[in-house]
Amino acid sequence: MLNSDLPVTLQYQLKTELYEKINSGTWPEGFKIPSESELCEEYGISRTTVREVLNEMAQGGYITRKQGKGSFVSKPAVEQTLTSSYSLSADLEQQGKTSEFILLSFRKVEAKSSSVELFGISAEDKLFEVTRIRTIDDQVFAWERALVPEKYMKGATAKDIEKNGLYPTIKDRSGLYPVEADERIEAVICPESVCKEMKLPVNSAVMKVKRNAKSQDGYIEKCESYIYGQRLNVRHTIRIK
Repeated sequence: MLNSDLPVTLQYQLKTELYEKINSGTWPEGFKIPSESELCEEYGISRTTVREVLNEMAQGGYITRKQGKGSFVSKPAVEQTLTSSYSLSADLEQQGKTSEFILLSFRKVEAKSSSVELFGISAEDKLFEVTRIRTIDDQVFAWERALVPEKYMKGATAKDIEKNGLYPTIKDRSGLYPVEADERIEAVICPESVCKEMKLPVNSAVMKVKRNAKSQDGYIEKCESYIYGQRLNVRHTIRIK
């Protein structure tokens, strides 16, 4: 049920709920969402409110409404390929800002099928999962979770990550280091669990970044991060040929 006593409209509350289901994958692309009457009953709101929200989501490309069949998730994506050489750490150093990582967890996990395919490993191989908070000038900037095949960090410990960092630890243990990375960025509502660890208000807007880092010998890291939008200002220079 939604709460009419909150200082935000019922339309905003419903949009937040529905966007979260789409962004979290609970409602994947192609999923048939509940009917207007079902949403009215579930959230305790009027059909007018539900219709306004669904119309806005359809206009934004988040759902497709098919006559006589219902509404289906159609997650929009605007993709642009940007090729560049960039180091956030080096950029921050030039600006005189300080940055550090706070290690939240370091553990071994099973490899899912997507990781098996990306890294070219077997389903029996383990991955190191490294979860960290990044701060800039003592302010929380980003939350990230990285997956690295165990074979690239044999014998590594949490202290190694805290003292040396992730990429230096990979290089020390395997001789490999990232030479390029593929990134995909989208604006999302931050998952509640991540909000807690970043100490952000629930339903904060963030930038979700998925990065696959490749070494001279293949992919060595798969990373998902959430960057607090109000602390990110991206400038990209495009040279016209």
